[in-house]
Amino acid sequence: MKSSFTYRFVSYAFIVAQAISAVPTASADTPSRPPESSPRQVETATKARELGEAEKHYRRGVQFAEGDGVAQNYTTAGRFYRQAAEAGYAPAQYDLAYLYENGLGIERDLTQAANWYRKAADQGDAEAQNNLGTLYASGRGVPRNDTEAVRWYRLAAEQNDPEGTSNLGTMYLQGRGVQHDFAQAFQLFRRAAERGYAAAQNNLGLMYANGHGVGRDYVWAYAWLDLAAAQISGSAEVRDRIGEKLTAADIARARGLATRKREELAQRGKESK
Repeated sequence: MKSSFTYRFVSYAFIVAQAISAVPTASADTPSRPPESSPRQVETATKARELGEAEKHYRRGVQFAEGDGVAQNYTTAGRFYRQAAEAGYAPAQYDLAYLYENGLGIERDLTQAANWYRKAADQGDAEAQNNLGTLYASGRGVPRNDTEAVRWYRLAAEQNDPEGTSNLGTMYLQGRGVQHDFAQAFQLFRRAAERGYAAAQNNLGLMYANGHGVGRDYVWAYAWLDLAAAQISGSAEVRDRIGEKLTAADIARARGLATRKREELAQRGKESK
């Protein structure tokens, strides 16, 4: 009987989204008397000021959330996040949603978490798209809806978000919200694994071990699980079970492949800084 290994559907982690502010530029040919402002120009300038203030509130919230120069206080962080979130600042909407989801400094409220994730997701925040997808996949804060989960995961994956890409792969693996497709799941796990996402590395290794979407290959299975084992303890256990099927030479080759992948990922990380 062929051995079968169980896949992992790993949830997401908190990531503080990068805040970006628009800096207005001045024309080199400034007239001696400025022209009358149009309603659109006034509205744009007002929004720029509001977003500038929102960014300040958000960064102050991050200081309290991280304890950066102040005593860590999620309640205070939440107040600053809310000010920025209500002004439409997507990073603050994301972080406020996270506080609601986890009950940090605020009463846990998954409906509110979904609401604020959606606001950030609608603005194109990939992490919020992924997290909203996970709420739909699990039926937390919103009715369970695999089709909606897939939609949001796909939007995150289109921005190369590794968690969203991996979670979309899981939906194809399980045939939830999409037609069951091992080959598509394999491709998505590989994309996320190549970006260093441990859950995808784990699942990619299992696809090689089970021969799902790819020819069975215990050497590559061992290599990817070895990479995932640095962050997922269960990956090491499965890796060692697979190692029992390999010769010493095969294990050496698998470890060599894992080492090469680690070096590639480390180099890619340096280049992205």
